[in-house]
Amino acid sequence: MQTIRQAFGLLRQNPLLSTISILGTAFAITMIMAIVITWQTKYADLEPEVNRSRCLYFSAMHMQGKKNKDWNNFSKPSAAFMKECIQPLAEVEACTAFTIADVALMSLADGGNRLKVDAVNTDPGFWKVFNMQFLDGRSFTEAERGGNMKSIIICASVARKLFGTTEVAGRQVLLNRELSNIIGVVKDVSVTAKDAYAQVWGMYPVNEQERVGFMGEETIVVMARTPDDFPVIKQGIEKRVKDINAVLEDFELDIMEQPDNIVAHVNHVWSNEGPDLPMLYLQYAIALFIILLVPSLNLCGLSNSRMQQRISELGVRKAFGATRGTLVRQILNENLVLTSLGGILGLIFSYFAVYAMRTWLFTNSDNIGTVGDFSLSMEALFSPQIFVLAFVFCLVINLLSAGLPAWLAARRTIVDSLNDK
Repeated sequence: MQTIRQAFGLLRQNPLLSTISILGTAFAITMIMAIVITWQTKYADLEPEVNRSRCLYFSAMHMQGKKNKDWNNFSKPSAAFMKECIQPLAEVEACTAFTIADVALMSLADGGNRLKVDAVNTDPGFWKVFNMQFLDGRSFTEAERGGNMKSIIICASVARKLFGTTEVAGRQVLLNRELSNIIGVVKDVSVTAKDAYAQVWGMYPVNEQERVGFMGEETIVVMARTPDDFPVIKQGIEKRVKDINAVLEDFELDIMEQPDNIVAHVNHVWSNEGPDLPMLYLQYAIALFIILLVPSLNLCGLSNSRMQQRISELGVRKAFGATRGTLVRQILNENLVLTSLGGILGLIFSYFAVYAMRTWLFTNSDNIGTVGDFSLSMEALFSPQIFVLAFVFCLVINLLSAGLPAWLAARRTIVDSLNDK
């Protein structure tokens, strides 16, 4: 408590320097935590993509001529590839193939209440890989594929716009002028959920699983029983691809160094090589280091100015028996209070910054033109890890900004300190 009182006493003694110090810390924490929150939203296990840490991904496929190497075809994988190379593996708990969300026209069965929706085609495995919250009805099963009427699942906001309620299981609508039966309603999914997002989910036709050549329009997500099974799953898929290529006459299948983990999947580019993950991690580390270092150096100058004004006080404390270590700890603790105030302010600013820039931060090639909302997960914004990291960064900035001035001030002799005005 004494340290806190002394820190607020410094605020009153020199409000300008203290305010600049707090705002400098807040600015640094704002930038750092915006990066951390963005990382959490993209890569952490968050609803409805709660299994990211134990999922592998296929988002691209390449076929090349065996004799004519100039013949190349780049596309996405198909459900047939999943059926042949992934589903038979014992280490796979569940897997799903789905198309990119595409704008569709939906209305009531009589043509009323028309609206645009983002629709995908997928399979029953989708509801095992992703944790959707059903408000009404259920997910679809293989038995409903290829029936007389298409079965679909819609999100809550679409249900309310069409019917004014979410209890609509069993009702019929027109989806791209095709009569469809609603069998379930789920809680809205944010566009920030790269793979789970859509507003309407239907089933791709059964012939998609028999596609020749394994090139299609789907992204495939493979959920392992544990992340420890990743190497075995990769080896199993590579062996099956090798066996397929052995019987193909004119071309061969190239899985482009996939499957990817979640970080590689989000950053995968259209090339024959996956993203350079070590370089990606290095870039994030360098960015965090620079964001920490630059304001810390500026704050170091401010801290040194404060120390010069307190030299006589520190000399008196030494005269009464305070050791060098005691003085350094006192200065660091006082500075930590000011740094923590800046950290709290910076964390609040970071929420506003991420919210204001959410569309820019989370827009990618798959969700451009979608009509859904880029809402942010409260789980990502207010997770314990966020607060722990914010405090750690405050500690680092405190050490970098006040450590050297405190050490220089504490090593001065009593006489020099008392004679310095």
